[in-house]
Amino acid sequence: MSPQADWGALVQATIAELAAGTTTVGLYGSAHPHAAQALGKLTSLLGELLAGEEELAFVLLGEELFVQGRPFTRISRQAPALIRRLRRRGVEHVTFRRGVTAEELRSFLEELAAGEDAPVSAYPNIQVGRVELSESELGGPDAKEGGRRGRRLPTVRDRVSLVQECFEDVMAGRQLAVGDLERVTRSLGEALASDPDPVRHLAPWEGLERWFAVHAHNVAAVTMGLARLANVGTTACRDLGLAALVHDIGKLSHPRELQARETELAGDEIELLLDHPKVGLETLLASGQLPPVALIVVAEHHLNFNGTGYPRLGRPRRPHPAARIVTVADTFDVLFTARGARGLTTRESTVAWLTDRQGSMLDPGWSSALCEILQPPPAAQPPG
Repeated sequence: MSPQADWGALVQATIAELAAGTTTVGLYGSAHPHAAQALGKLTSLLGELLAGEEELAFVLLGEELFVQGRPFTRISRQAPALIRRLRRRGVEHVTFRRGVTAEELRSFLEELAAGEDAPVSAYPNIQVGRVELSESELGGPDAKEGGRRGRRLPTVRDRVSLVQECFEDVMAGRQLAVGDLERVTRSLGEALASDPDPVRHLAPWEGLERWFAVHAHNVAAVTMGLARLANVGTTACRDLGLAALVHDIGKLSHPRELQARETELAGDEIELLLDHPKVGLETLLASGQLPPVALIVVAEHHLNFNGTGYPRLGRPRRPHPAARIVTVADTFDVLFTARGARGLTTRESTVAWLTDRQGSMLDPGWSSALCEILQPPPAAQPPG
């Protein structure tokens, strides 16, 4: 067996013991011999895995469980049970660090098995939490400069052109230039600070060749504009913008001919389109430089507010809050930029379309906020 296969087998066994251990502790208590046996196996397995690396990260993204960036939902029979347990307790990531003790694991399993609403605690060698839109979770405001050319981006067209170059890199098999996309979000943040109306920062329709770049820019502009109006912090706002820029990156793997006919696809071609969140997630996991909210947005931006849409879920649930704001911005831009440029919709009909789908397809809060922005200002009253 290869070292990689051996590692994968150890991870699968660890997932199984986490699921079984939590169930056993919940049924019998942590002092029961069955629980002690499961705890001993789990301690031994983590000891083996952490002998070669400092920490082991379990991350829940949608219906997928990733360990060190590798998906295990489809190859581990016990993964769905662990996912359900983590989701019930509001846990989206667990990181075990080298030196984790049996006592820490015992306390962790006890809290994970508990039925009350108390949060699951973190320990010195076990970190747990949610992927939050907060300054503390997402890091400091000074993202690394990056960028292949270091040029300024004073105009909408400059920003779209840089996004286009980044996407062309991906289509050519090169790595995504995350630093360049971060520059785009900083430029958008500066533009929105001067004029908070995101609609005034939208790029116009430039044809199918540049549609993905235009669309990515516009979704980021609307997402960041809504977030700023809701007083989301600067760093979290930029991370949301970065997530919006890459939300459709899975479509870049489609042939150009298929991209050009996106709104006319049928049959098996539709399945390719429905699969782009999964493809996009795989693409971004390989880069290793993006904030967690970007991965979640890519995976869930076609999951409707009521749990329908895709990826198709066995048990409907609401998507992550970050995905919900991007979904509203994504839907709006397809209507306003793509269809509006062709004379197929107006600002008024766009507002009506968004309003009609609040609470079903779209988050009612973010959709209502965008509709308020889109409403024309009241006419000035003549002096009385």
